[in-house]
Amino acid sequence: MRAPDAEGNGERAGTRAGSGASNRTVQDLFNTAPIVVKQPKRFLIDQSEYYCYDRSGNHLAHVYEVGLDGGMQALRIFAGNTAGFQRKLMVNDAWRRPRLYIEKSWALFTATTTIAHPDGRPIGYIEQDFKFFKAGFRLLDPWKRHIGTISGNFFGFDFQVSDAHEHEVARVNRQMPDIGELFTAADSYVLWPRYPNLPEPLKTLVVASGITIDLVLMEGKR
Repeated sequence: MRAPDAEGNGERAGTRAGSGASNRTVQDLFNTAPIVVKQPKRFLIDQSEYYCYDRSGNHLAHVYEVGLDGGMQALRIFAGNTAGFQRKLMVNDAWRRPRLYIEKSWALFTATTTIAHPDGRPIGYIEQDFKFFKAGFRLLDPWKRHIGTISGNFFGFDFQVSDAHEHEVARVNRQMPDIGELFTAADSYVLWPRYPNLPEPLKTLVVASGITIDLVLMEGKR
């Protein structure tokens, strides 16, 4: 799998306009707890975008959709629901360096999301697990071997991330929208990793889980 070049959107991967690192000390996305994942407020725009912050509001990463051509944008406008559509995202850190590529597959019922290096080499997969009345995912390594799970509650606001031995390694909490977000497509999540030294690829999949949960469960639904 090769990640699409962001030049297709008139930009180059790693140089997307947005908040960059200032002269102050900026924490690394992969070594920060908690991580706050927020979507910008959007009206009538169906294009995936997220910003990641630390607990003090310092910018950690910018996540934006790549490979989205005019035809697909038009199709999304006329479609009643784009939850099953494919989405391709690039994750740039606070220094605007590409760190991750996230690709959600086309899906009718359950989606598979590939977490990869910026050049497209797979790190692992977050595979939606069909469950009645609850949201669930399986965490898989590059060879599709089971290394963990994400289990959500009935309301889809609290998620527990566990390793292959069912030991909790992180939590993801969806935040209630404020008044200004009620009529927009903006959602917010807080990722609480419990351990700073998880083995790879579990550590990277945990970091990506805060984005993937929204990407699969909420993005594109109207």
